Amino acid sequence: MEVHQHTHTPRKKWTHYFWEFIMLFLAVFCGFLAENLREHTLEHKRERQYIASLVRDVELDVASLKLSQTIKKGYCNLFDSLVTLLRKNNPGSRNDIYYYARHLGRITEFKYHNRTIQELKNTGSLRLIRDKKVADSITVYDNEIVQVVLNQQQIEHLLRIDILSNQVGRIFNGYTWNDMVDELGRISRISNNPELVTRDQNLINDFIVHVVHLKTSYRLTNGEIEAAIKAAGNLIAFLKKEYHLE
Repeated sequence: MEVHQHTHTPRKKWTHYFWEFIMLFLAVFCGFLAENLREHTLEHKRERQYIASLVRDVELDVASLKLSQTIKKGYCNLFDSLVTLLRKNNPGSRNDIYYYARHLGRITEFKYHNRTIQELKNTGSLRLIRDKKVADSITVYDNEIVQVVLNQQQIEHLLRIDILSNQVGRIFNGYTWNDMVDELGRISRISNNPELVTRDQNLINDFIVHVVHLKTSYRLTNGEIEAAIKAAGNLIAFLKKEYHLE
């Protein structure tokens, strides 16, 4: 019987397996580092995009705050004139009295542009804001600065509802009140000099107290708006500096 000889390959040394392990480990480790770096880069990009969007929102807030503040100042002047004319009780001024009073239900309120902040909250993306000072500044603006203005506006809303529901109809003629507004909602002076529906000084005095209360509330709100404008400006400058935004 023919016997075949088997050829023997030399056995690999243990060092060969060691280096194979090292090379495999390095390949896996480098892949992990590359993936981690890619994820970190993406998160940093998303963070910067969120901050840029937030800055735009706060800039819109500032514009809305300034507009509301200007409108409130104008209405305060109208209400000052209304109170003065009611005090003088000049029959020839009833046209102006109606005109000034007709603005009691009008206001342009501050609109909070919180789209980005809400997205950060709802998606859990606040974790992307790595700088604690930045995160704290955003939280303070959202939870404190803006909320003070919004709460004050809610008080104003209730005061306007009270005046319109419980005061106006006791002092002013409803038909005249209706005729002063056109189909576009614009207020104009009535052509004649309409009578008030009452001469009861107690009712008129009660109405004046409510008007003064609303006027005072507007002025208090404007003080809070002034503080909010300053805080918003500081936040914008801080975020632009931290994230090198234009």
